[in-house]
Amino acid sequence: MTIVPAQPTPAQPQFLVGIGNVNATDYWIVTPAGTWPLADINVTSHDQTSTTTHTPAWAIVMVVIFIWFFLLSLLFLLAKETRVSGYVAVHIQAGSQSFTEQIPVWNAQQRADVLQRVAYLQGLVGQARYRQAQQTPLS
Repeated sequence: MTIVPAQPTPAQPQFLVGIGNVNATDYWIVTPAGTWPLADINVTSHDQTSTTTHTPAWAIVMVVIFIWFFLLSLLFLLAKETRVSGYVAVHIQAGSQSFTEQIPVWNAQQRADVLQRVAYLQGLVGQARYRQAQQTPLS
């Protein structure tokens, strides 16, 4: 009986950025609609979030409780709470094919994170196009 060493499996490329169901490597973008070369796509984002400002419930309760003791309790009404809701739509187009991923957003940090990921992905597309332009000779 001889022992055959196991063949090493080829390393899978690591995803550099993920936005919902959209993932990108150095050379490819992977979506549920298909896989395309990174240099052949266009990435856009549409911010569909809304930001509203409210007086929080705790401030109103504090005013009602302390109104008889301190007239200054009305200053609690100056407290404001900001709420962000909606989604950021990330649209990827490769020739005649396209895919749109809608990322739900519940606060300002999530919104900023999604937009930064889109900007990073656009930078990867620019780098891939630059590499492609360097490889093709001018004629």
